[in-house]
Amino acid sequence: MSKVLKQSKAVLITALMYNDINIYNLALEKLINNFGDVEIISDEYLFSHSIYYKEEMGDTLNKRFIVFKNMIERDYISNVKRITDNIEREYLDDKNNRKINIDPAILTLENFILVTNKNFTHRIYLKDGVFADLTLIYKKKEGYTELPWTYADYSSDETKKFLKKIRELFYNRLIESSPFGSNWK
Repeated sequence: MSKVLKQSKAVLITALMYNDINIYNLALEKLINNFGDVEIISDEYLFSHSIYYKEEMGDTLNKRFIVFKNMIERDYISNVKRITDNIEREYLDDKNNRKINIDPAILTLENFILVTNKNFTHRIYLKDGVFADLTLIYKKKEGYTELPWTYADYSSDETKKFLKKIRELFYNRLIESSPFGSNWK
């Protein structure tokens, strides 16, 4: 029988996609109220990687990553998804379309995992209708590497470099709680 090891905590990251800066600011305030202080907010960039959200949210969408100071237990990510879904619902338009999309994720020493309410062949069910989507894996010499199903914006060099910087920033905090020690650099 294998020994159950306590897993390291994870860095909580949310990706916010929006076309109204006021809605972004209101949602950011609610995220801070729920998850604590922010460590880093990425630069805003134009989301042009897909037309998936065009009908619901319009065709000029901006995106930013919010990185929180407080790390979380990995299994708490399902609760985070429920909270972010509720925040999204607060900003529906009169046709029940979202004005903001909030994608929660965790960054660990070994990977970057988005959570979603949609099932697919590569996703693992967690609880309460939430699935884990292994989006990027970390390789020592290469950094973050995409998988065949990784969304285009997460496959971009800019996103992978940003996440690598976040990993480096949190590295010592993650190592302190890792059962594997410093073999992850």
